[in-house]
Amino acid sequence: MTPVRLALIATAAAGLMAIAAPAFASQIVMEPDGHYYRLVPVRGPASDEAIIPPQATANVAPVSNCRLINFENHEYMPEYTTVCGPQ
Repeated sequence: MTPVRLALIATAAAGLMAIAAPAFASQIVMEPDGHYYRLVPVRGPASDEAIIPPQATANVAPVSNCRLINFENHEYMPEYTTVCGPQ
């Protein structure tokens, strides 16, 4: 191949990759806990059907009578105390 033809093909390939790159853009991050997460851009807002109307209400009974009374967030071993029964 001639150098001019090679330069033209390389420029075209780079241009096409630049156009396609935002469609496949994602970022991999490592959190302090050692897990890896892939951040993927959101394609658009949710549909209108998924939005909860403002007049919607719910009355949910408690699942149990247990409650958290103490929580200490240590770096690798959080400690918590729960109690169950009447208050």
